[in-house]
Amino acid sequence: MDVRIYRVAHYMNQFFAGEGGEESAGVGAHAKEGPVGPGWLLEEASAGQLKVAGTVICGDNRFVEDDGELDRIVSLIEGFQPDAVVAGPAFLAGRYGEACAEISKAVSERLSLPVVTGLAPEHPAVDRFRSAVPILRTGANASSMRTSMVKIASALLNTLSGIELTPEERTDFYKRGLIDNVLMDKTAAQRGVEMMLAKHGGHPWRTEIPIPTFETIQPAPPAEGKPLRLALITDGGLMLKGNPERMPSGRCTRYYKIGLESRTALDADWIEVNHFGYDTRYVAADPHRLVPLDAVRDLEQAGEVSLHPELYTLAGVATAVEAAAAIGKNIAKELRDAGIQAAILTST
Repeated sequence: MDVRIYRVAHYMNQFFAGEGGEESAGVGAHAKEGPVGPGWLLEEASAGQLKVAGTVICGDNRFVEDDGELDRIVSLIEGFQPDAVVAGPAFLAGRYGEACAEISKAVSERLSLPVVTGLAPEHPAVDRFRSAVPILRTGANASSMRTSMVKIASALLNTLSGIELTPEERTDFYKRGLIDNVLMDKTAAQRGVEMMLAKHGGHPWRTEIPIPTFETIQPAPPAEGKPLRLALITDGGLMLKGNPERMPSGRCTRYYKIGLESRTALDADWIEVNHFGYDTRYVAADPHRLVPLDAVRDLEQAGEVSLHPELYTLAGVATAVEAAAAIGKNIAKELRDAGIQAAILTST
């Protein structure tokens, strides 16, 4: 019995394609024949049934900054005449993951091809794109590349062969939130009236369309008086040279304080950046692009403000909402106890 070989187009960024790191993030979309890097794993995991016909590569920054790159990438993918497309996986990489998800959606809609990508649970693109394309649940970094490619290969082969995914394969992917049509014994009007009567009669009831609720934050009243007691906070990953506190570059569960009492400016002699969510070179060259200590000192000299002697800092990328809320409450308590009236919080 002959085994069918399927043609696959593979998208990846400049890093996974072996073309460089941030210094190559501006490279434009281009294509290479055959597999590159992780593409070899895809072929191996499928026992040769998935043949990577070509690889499309684009720099992370270029994809974000050039609106025309998406069209060029889809065109390059189409040129390989694939049976299916794999994007990434991108794990928890911010710009790369957004690109993989957006490209997957465009390929599905424009080319009507099966497509799979992979992202870590904390990646913000999961919630935005999971209803549009299949997204494999991966680890946070490339250490899970091999296992991810095995799962992608298996699911893609089943899809191409018209075989329904097994329960194990379905749990490897995020729920897409798709709605199935079902026949009900009662009309929507009847069910709605029954729910209303149950609610007003104090009886148990359950809505058919749960509405998400979000915490409402009331803005604080304007701070008054001179000098204004001010603090500086950033989630841009500013650290002391050498990172003596061993702060992570993302997914933080704690914050870090840098003493500013004897400092009039920030410079690379004693400050560095540790954050995996953005290109940190510009902040490393001039930390005031992230934290305006120089401008605040000028205001202090003019008698407008009195600066709190400690800078609060962490790397905010991929931080869980619960952890971020706890960090914020702890910082707020410290600042209130110190009599601080206002804060400048800068991000990336």
